Amino acid sequence: MRKIVCLLVAIVFFSCDRQYDNFKITGINMHTVTFNDSIRSKKRYFLIDFTTVLCHPKSTLFGGGVEPGLKGIDENIKSIDIYTRNGKTISSHFKGWNSNLEGTISDGRGDYSYLSSSNIAELVKSINDRDRQGIGERIKFRRLFYTNSEETPYKIVIRFENREITAKVINDEEDYKVISTAHP
Repeated sequence: MRKIVCLLVAIVFFSCDRQYDNFKITGINMHTVTFNDSIRSKKRYFLIDFTTVLCHPKSTLFGGGVEPGLKGIDENIKSIDIYTRNGKTISSHFKGWNSNLEGTISDGRGDYSYLSSSNIAELVKSINDRDRQGIGERIKFRRLFYTNSEETPYKIVIRFENREITAKVINDEEDYKVISTAHP
């Protein structure tokens, strides 16, 4: 009887898993990209991506296989602002597509999933509202935006209630090609 109890305790112990409900944004990157069809266009394309860590773990019995971060971000974003070298805010110049665009792009070294929102403010709203574009593993997808402005972005700042993250924009163009595109 004692062996059976020990066996049951061992099975329960090994069946427990750590489940992470939320994520925290710890970094942001933005860089210029070119596409085969964008060379003739006056549009300049940029990819924004987030660095995240999972947080708020809990132990669950038979909890494996559930996508981490499904309850979304652990703190709301106040704003994402893009600035020129002289400090002018140019966030409103960056556009996406009216419907959520998603697909796959490649830089020749790897394939990457991407998403797009109609603008930067809509991206912030979708993450804060915890819609499908801003939860789970999809928060790590790159975000595709374009601008017709000649002003060069210098830095990007993401603001939260009690902190902010600043990163310099990488304006060295990287060549990408579109593998697939879909409007869900």
